[in-house]
Amino acid sequence: MKSLIGVLLITFLVSGRAAAEVENGYSDLPVTENELQADKWSELVRFPARYPQSAVLNGTEGCATVEYVITPENEIEDIRVTLATNREFAIAAAKVVQKWKWADLPTNIISEPVRTQTKFDFCFNKGNQSCTFVAADYSCPGEDVIYSRGMRR
Repeated sequence: MKSLIGVLLITFLVSGRAAAEVENGYSDLPVTENELQADKWSELVRFPARYPQSAVLNGTEGCATVEYVITPENEIEDIRVTLATNREFAIAAAKVVQKWKWADLPTNIISEPVRTQTKFDFCFNKGNQSCTFVAADYSCPGEDVIYSRGMRR
């Protein structure tokens, strides 16, 4: 019975997502790699995702890649996690993209919607070396990388 409910739930979620993609017209929009590194986005205030407390307590490191569509009105739509090493990292990464200061930007920086992606690395510094320079044991796609550094006690 539980497996039937699980299958029905997954089917519902997938069909709902497909219907939303048809409705908003973004399903065929290709990913523009590293879009937010372009000069036109230099005024966008971005900040790391909050490192999930349970991941800090467990010493868990990992990553999440989030795809999203930016509209000419600087609205963020069709947010989806394409890969994550941990469910909590996926949730934190998807939430923070919406909290970036999109409303502070002038509208019409772009004339058409753009799909891009951001990779979030959740890591701990190793000794005196920043985790941004340490080879990770995990991998998520993406050239636009935001690091969330956890603090061990």
